[in-house]
Amino acid sequence: MLRRKVTLKIVVLISVFVLCLLTLTTVSNTHRNPVTSNSFIPEPVTHSLPSWKHQASSAHLLTRFRKMEYNPFRFVNYLNSQHLAQETDKTKVCQHMEYQTMLQYSTATHPITPNYKAFSTSLYQRKSRLHGFMKKLAHGQPIDTTFKDKWFMFGSSIEWLEDEQCYVAYSRLIISERKSRGHPSVSLIAAQAFDKDWNELIGKRIKYVDIDIPEDFDDQLKAIDEKYNAFAKCVEKSAEVHSDQANSENYDKCASQHKENQKLAEVEKQELINRYFRVYPTVLDIPFKTTGDLQFMGPEDPKVIIRRNLDGTLEPLVFYNLEDDNYDRRLMFIVMPHRKINPIMPLVDEEFTITRIQKNWSPFIMDGDSVKGGSRGFVHIIQHIVPTTVLKCSLDDGKCSFVFNASAIEGSQSIESRDIRGGTAFIRLPQGIPEFSGRNIWIGVIKVHIKDCGGTSQFYRPHLALMEERNGEYSFLSISSAIHFNRDVLGWDLESTSMFFVNIMSPNSIVSWNVVSHDQETDTYEDYMELSFSEADFNSHILTLKGVIDYVRQVLRDSDSTNQVSALEPHSSLAISKCVCSHLREYCEGYGKLHEQ
Repeated sequence: MLRRKVTLKIVVLISVFVLCLLTLTTVSNTHRNPVTSNSFIPEPVTHSLPSWKHQASSAHLLTRFRKMEYNPFRFVNYLNSQHLAQETDKTKVCQHMEYQTMLQYSTATHPITPNYKAFSTSLYQRKSRLHGFMKKLAHGQPIDTTFKDKWFMFGSSIEWLEDEQCYVAYSRLIISERKSRGHPSVSLIAAQAFDKDWNELIGKRIKYVDIDIPEDFDDQLKAIDEKYNAFAKCVEKSAEVHSDQANSENYDKCASQHKENQKLAEVEKQELINRYFRVYPTVLDIPFKTTGDLQFMGPEDPKVIIRRNLDGTLEPLVFYNLEDDNYDRRLMFIVMPHRKINPIMPLVDEEFTITRIQKNWSPFIMDGDSVKGGSRGFVHIIQHIVPTTVLKCSLDDGKCSFVFNASAIEGSQSIESRDIRGGTAFIRLPQGIPEFSGRNIWIGVIKVHIKDCGGTSQFYRPHLALMEERNGEYSFLSISSAIHFNRDVLGWDLESTSMFFVNIMSPNSIVSWNVVSHDQETDTYEDYMELSFSEADFNSHILTLKGVIDYVRQVLRDSDSTNQVSALEPHSSLAISKCVCSHLREYCEGYGKLHEQ
């Protein structure tokens, strides 16, 4: 009996010891293993940061990121947290608001290659709205003869779609009879999909989220093959029928008919597939005027954001602007490319108080934007950076309402900066990091535009921005100086980096943001953010940033060490915008001297 008790105690002690070891191992591994971003995002999920749950894929991506060479890039942030006294020397305002900071950027970039052949196939179909225009464009020649000087693609807004393990890209496709990207006949939205190594996926199917695939779908595809397979036997007997001339002629007719039937079968199968799937690559079917003298027609500047629906599915929302005859002005629209039922709608308010030309809106996702009860939910949009103006738009009917409008605050009616404009969608900071917990903060890349500097009439560069919501008030915590990464930007002539006419480096999207690990000893994070940008309205490239999490943490520390300015004090936002533009002009003048024509 005593032996049994002793043995039992030993077993219990061993079990406890093993459990302790397992616990310690788990704790020690927490910061060595990739951090799953799913743990950062509360339900319902706002923006979907890519997770690392697919181990093969995550290991591959991590290897790719780590193999890249990175350079440090030093710049400044202008913080909206310095309450400057009235007597402050106006010439020193910017010095009071700026803080030094740094990121790392990849020395190599990856270009996004247009697939004009696939796009033209989509447009040349008889059912296409642009079939007549395409025939006129080709002037009786093969359509591919027009690709070199009449087709242009840039502004690729791209995001990683975790569910499908691929990137989805939506680009502005220009077709110009005048052979000028500055004077398009039509603009379209080209859609492509890429794997984790940026190889284009041809024929990539993604199921529509709002319709069900019939159980006999595969049987329907087989039935189409059987329907058009009546002449297959004659092809199989080719060796026999060539024995005499009569049979040979019959064979030729049969083979020709069989080949034609194969084409018909493929067309019918593709029509069936298109009922239930978005197939990449393609051109999104956006309605607009397609008759008469076409100039500057069609959708422009697509911007994508991925949201997670209540059922867990990830879905792209694509925003664009278009000259609308019904409203007699340029409006913002949304298209949901992975929906079949009513996928397109204009974004307007019931009182029609959203005035002027609508462009450069930046979407973002709030908790609660996905709702129950059959509704598609909502999306939030930054209409203006300065003064900060935020809309909430229904995905059921496109109706928008102001949820915050700094221009309505007393004393701010005259405060506006049209030089600071929307760029990428804004992405919410991951919530598993202590400094971010309990705060609604989004990061985005905006663009700043100044005129007549350094030899150009217009100069564009990207800038990082952090926006926070507190008690229904929205304000920008910081806007950085230009994140140009010391790049010699392609000039408008497409042959040099000379400064003349316009010089454009424009942000398109935050493609992905992978938070990998945390080093407890140094209290630093390993993370990689892919950013899409374009040059000269001609191309699109992917660049990788390293250390964004630590950059944001530093901004918050700098911001919290001062007296934060309320969103109800818009003059501080105006001061930031002036400092940002002043810094960019100074950089532009110096850049112009180094890139004279």
